[in-house]
Amino acid sequence: MLGENRYLLLMNIAEQAFFFLVFLVFARRYSVEVYGELITIFTMANVFITLLNFGLPSYLQRETAFSNDNIGGLYGKIISLNILIFFAYLLLTFSYYRIFYSSLSYKLFFVAVIPVYLYSNINILNGLLSGLGKYRAQFNSFIIPRIATLVAFVLSAYVFGLPLKHLLVIYSLGFLYQIILLFVKIGREGIKPVPDFRIGGLLSVLKISLPLGMAVAFNFLYDKIDILLISKFTDYTQVSYYNIGYGIYKASSVAFSFLLVSGLTRVSYLSRRKTAVKMFLRKYAAALLIVGICITAALFLFSDFIVKIIYTDKFSQSAIILRITSFAVTGLALNNLTGVILNGLSLYRENMYVTFTGLVINVALNIVFIPLYGIIAAAMISVITEYFIFIGDYYFIKLNLK
Repeated sequence: MLGENRYLLLMNIAEQAFFFLVFLVFARRYSVEVYGELITIFTMANVFITLLNFGLPSYLQRETAFSNDNIGGLYGKIISLNILIFFAYLLLTFSYYRIFYSSLSYKLFFVAVIPVYLYSNINILNGLLSGLGKYRAQFNSFIIPRIATLVAFVLSAYVFGLPLKHLLVIYSLGFLYQIILLFVKIGREGIKPVPDFRIGGLLSVLKISLPLGMAVAFNFLYDKIDILLISKFTDYTQVSYYNIGYGIYKASSVAFSFLLVSGLTRVSYLSRRKTAVKMFLRKYAAALLIVGICITAALFLFSDFIVKIIYTDKFSQSAIILRITSFAVTGLALNNLTGVILNGLSLYRENMYVTFTGLVINVALNIVFIPLYGIIAAAMISVITEYFIFIGDYYFIKLNLK
């Protein structure tokens, strides 16, 4: 199971460690309120870039894995689409910022939304390389920029004492460096992105990828919408406490998510044989169930210790959030698996229906209960949502594999 995924394993662990350390610096270096403001802007930016993503990375990965004939043409169209998306992204995020968060610094807004867009480009390029099975190329393009960024980031924060806005610029430059290396790696595979802005061609890509994109967007929204609701119903300090606890829970996925990065490519290849897909489901579900239960036990029992040793007593209120969300780990692991299988079987619409329903339930419950019970309610609703998504996904997989 680990053989073909060893570079994905290393990259996934390193990626999780990178984001963990970067945001750990933010959390320890700045006040609880400032950290909450930053998390709110990042969440808003990620929501919009995900809505505008249209499932392009997963679509490019699946099409490349299924058949790499004429993949250069699709690659060019997707790059062209992403250039156009940039302008829509800036317009939408700035409009939302002016309406709901105008009290926050506009300079902070601009330097925070740019790295989010750059990272979306990395996902597209990695999707193509994953479809080709070039996991080592992804890792080589990833590791040097991340190390360089992290060293510059830590030195700038603790040695030179640069302000938050400058740290975010360094953060962006690291992503830009990785994008350049990925373009070079893809070029060495003989694939060149020829820009194609013809409306008909772009619309044909969106018509196919949109259901997948909406499923990804709904999945992300139910995962992040609580941050935006907490910021409006409570305050930025509560955003900080919730984000720390929830973030540790999500970071625990590093123990199993690497198994599924190549899953879309694998299921796409196996999709013509239902028996093979069933075997894939059983094999990975058993492994994920064991890992999920072990992680839940560790997070639940040591939540106070984990939060205080990493984030100091300043964020001690996050421990209860981690204790509650620990029960969602197994649901998260299993619904990641079922989501990959649905997409690999081209059941984009079914995946979209499930995640959209999960999103509606999540938002409705959060709107009702956050004003009454605060971030405790948001944590419990997250647990409910993860298992709802898994049950819905499994229903459609079982139906398709009869």
